Amino acid sequence: MIHRQEELPNSVVDSESIEDIYMQIKNDGKWIPKVSTSTFLLTLGVGVPIWMSILLPMSMVYQLGKSMFPSSKKTEDTLLYAAVAEEIETESDFNSNIIPLNERKYDLVLFGATGFTGKIAAMYLCQQYGAHGDVKWAIAGRSKEKLESVKSEIAQQLGKSEMMNVDTIIADTNARETLHNVVKNTRSVASTVGPFALYGSNVVEFCAKYGTNYVDITGEKEWSKQMIAKWDTLAQKTGAKIISFCGHDSVPWDLTQFKLAEALEQENDDIVTVECFDEMRSAGASGGTIETMLVGLDGYRAPKYASDPWIKKSDGSPSQFKTKIQSPLFPERIVSKGSCSQKWLAPFLMTMVNGEVVKRSMALKGKGNTTVTYREGMLFDDFKTAFVNTFGLYMGLTALLNPVSGTLVRKFVIPKPGQGPSMKAMEKGYLCVHGIGTGSKGNVVESAMYFPRDVGYRETGRILVESGLCLALDSPKLPVQTGGFFTPSTGMGNILLDRLCKTGTLFRCRLYSDALQSKL
Repeated sequence: MIHRQEELPNSVVDSESIEDIYMQIKNDGKWIPKVSTSTFLLTLGVGVPIWMSILLPMSMVYQLGKSMFPSSKKTEDTLLYAAVAEEIETESDFNSNIIPLNERKYDLVLFGATGFTGKIAAMYLCQQYGAHGDVKWAIAGRSKEKLESVKSEIAQQLGKSEMMNVDTIIADTNARETLHNVVKNTRSVASTVGPFALYGSNVVEFCAKYGTNYVDITGEKEWSKQMIAKWDTLAQKTGAKIISFCGHDSVPWDLTQFKLAEALEQENDDIVTVECFDEMRSAGASGGTIETMLVGLDGYRAPKYASDPWIKKSDGSPSQFKTKIQSPLFPERIVSKGSCSQKWLAPFLMTMVNGEVVKRSMALKGKGNTTVTYREGMLFDDFKTAFVNTFGLYMGLTALLNPVSGTLVRKFVIPKPGQGPSMKAMEKGYLCVHGIGTGSKGNVVESAMYFPRDVGYRETGRILVESGLCLALDSPKLPVQTGGFFTPSTGMGNILLDRLCKTGTLFRCRLYSDALQSKL
């Protein structure tokens, strides 16, 4: 008896099956380095005892004291954020002379082009769309000298001298009078200027007021929640579509859950469980990413609200659709159906961020099961590699949670803002999100989404640009025709996936109609 594996029709798919994606990963020479037995034993015999006896107790005592005796002295960054927040509330410097979207000069303004990810996004724009092609774009930042330097660097690397003629806009996120020129004459703003809790609020405000579409690469849920509370109602009135998390955080995972749910809906089934197993080789972190993490570790939180804006519907009422987020604390065997069965799952640093974006997508969608479980982790072939990677994650986080090791790590280990992985390391990186969706009727759907380069930076630049252009150029095709705050899947959905698949991403989804894994 043959139990059929049905391939779901999908116009954005180039490969014929999920196996073709796995073969492409192999052909691209992508792989996850395995940990040797000696490294595993060294970690177990030396690293773990040091962590448990010294680093962990030191960080626990410091954090306990910090909570019991909070410091009244605010950091410079906290004061900066407070000043920006106050300015938003009190200053009325908005120019009401709004240019209609179809008459604006630019399709996209890339804000933060001198930063590490911003440079990558600018290079992608030039390489993919040219400096003076059909797509009209400009770059923006605080320093004209640095912007010109970025243009020169890209022109030399790509051999495109026309890059030097790309328009530049001088603006500072905290100098409000400079932001009008960034926002008022473009259909979309794509921002890489983080940490966004410190430098992003004014840009979102101006986009909401000018009716300008906005995307960014933040992973800062608390800041995003505050922006929703402040500007969602206004964005609905002006037509501005505001979509954060348009990079590594959290497009691959939000689109995966969206496609799994869509596939089950074709079978008149509703998704109840989403599982994402992340096969990923990372090139490392940039200084900007680390700085954002440190802001979070320093305790930034959004104000408390009577009704959580994160899960509110467009009419302001709370959504009844909830999502439970799960992540393994320690390596565990995968028992799900699909190609990842019997491999090992380990904790992933960004699971909570991705899960929160999925939670908001489910709340905004507002259909199907009222409760969905989202589970995510890093995928490894063997226990030793999963264990060492788990320990490295806990070791790194713990080291940042006390002033002794934290100071040493910040000074000698982590990169400075503007610095990041080498191009060679980013070429070796990749991500394949293996998705499993289970429906209330027992149907099971499996998917694979493959990004062939380091997703943290190389692919994030591409995802950000395509997200911004999706809002600027594909507006009539989008799943939403009104303004407001959305997630990547609820605001762009298949239109964004189509753009990504045309520029390098591979995606495939298949249904096991009788919930069996394979042919017999």
